[in-house]
Amino acid sequence: MPGPMEGVSIVEMSVALTGPLAVAMLVDQGAEAVKIESPGPGDQGRYIGVGAGGISAMFQICNRGKRAVAVDCGDPRGRDIVMDLAAGADVFVQNMRPGAVERLGLSYQSVAERNPGIVYASITGFGPDGPYAHRRAYDSVLQAQAGLAANQTGLNDNRPKFLRQAAADKITAYTACQAITAALFARARGAGGQHVELSMLDATVAYLFPDSAGHEVALDNDQPNLGQSIVANQRAMAFTDGHAVIAAVTDSEFHGMGRAFGVDTSAPGLATMADRWKNKEAYSRAVRAAHAAAASMSLAEGTEAMEREDVPYGVVLAVEDLADDAQVVHNALLEEHDHPVMGRVRQNRVPARFGGTPASFRNPSAPTRGQHTDEVLTELGWGHRLAELRADKVVA
Repeated sequence: MPGPMEGVSIVEMSVALTGPLAVAMLVDQGAEAVKIESPGPGDQGRYIGVGAGGISAMFQICNRGKRAVAVDCGDPRGRDIVMDLAAGADVFVQNMRPGAVERLGLSYQSVAERNPGIVYASITGFGPDGPYAHRRAYDSVLQAQAGLAANQTGLNDNRPKFLRQAAADKITAYTACQAITAALFARARGAGGQHVELSMLDATVAYLFPDSAGHEVALDNDQPNLGQSIVANQRAMAFTDGHAVIAAVTDSEFHGMGRAFGVDTSAPGLATMADRWKNKEAYSRAVRAAHAAAASMSLAEGTEAMEREDVPYGVVLAVEDLADDAQVVHNALLEEHDHPVMGRVRQNRVPARFGGTPASFRNPSAPTRGQHTDEVLTELGWGHRLAELRADKVVA
């Protein structure tokens, strides 16, 4: 089934992770996308990390279901090809540094002259202008600049730490996907096309603020400034044969944890959330006692006790264990197929389930570079010039 974004067409001129992942989520939901790459090596994301057959796992996840066209946009003919594509599209996505797309003649203003209804998304590192706009932007750069790395520090530990994820890239991708969908919704209600501008800095700071910037939000607060997330002190509970994490927040959950691990939580200072907030040392002692009790229990014994007391917990799984996890299997979250060049591929399905417009992969495979050049150019009416364009290295 095509999904809720059926009928939406996208032209993408983005590389690496942020732009491609944003578009991939729309494609997963039914949109059609043509990915523009240079005739040379193409998107550097093809070569980052684990891969097979010249396609990386990251590129596969971020580009499945797209059609790939290799075009030199620096050549006027290449620019005209992309402009013809954009003229019939609903969405145009680019993540070049400020000024680059303007030099190619493919700015929002240029594209909107041909297609006033276009939703044109520009994704930058720091913004379209300003003192940092010229800088090259990568995930670690933004984790540092947006406060994420410093936010991973703690008491007696002031060394910045980076999330072992391309967190800023993925945060921005999800934000961009939502913003594009919102702009399409506005257009459907009569607002017309528009330019959507998003920086990795803005998206990552917005991600940080709900739970990790309390003092920067509540400026008149009177509490100690630890500069951390509300979940910063969470740590895994060690059993004899594995780890789990407990998130006992409410009164019933906290006292259930006590019963599960034989810890006395009947002291008046532990009765309610408000009491525990005032008596943090007594609360910490109770949690430490639960951890100490777990150290002599098997993971099966611990999870059975937590299930019995309805305590929120999660077993710490390695990534390689996810495919065999009972709930992941029940949800049919992971799917396998044979990629024409990568070989066997296992990947997550479309995560959201749409009851009225079910979404499934249009094509589960990411394209090879230039795989659809001839097909797409022929559809545009450029088919009779393919030999000329290929001889001049305008397309590949």
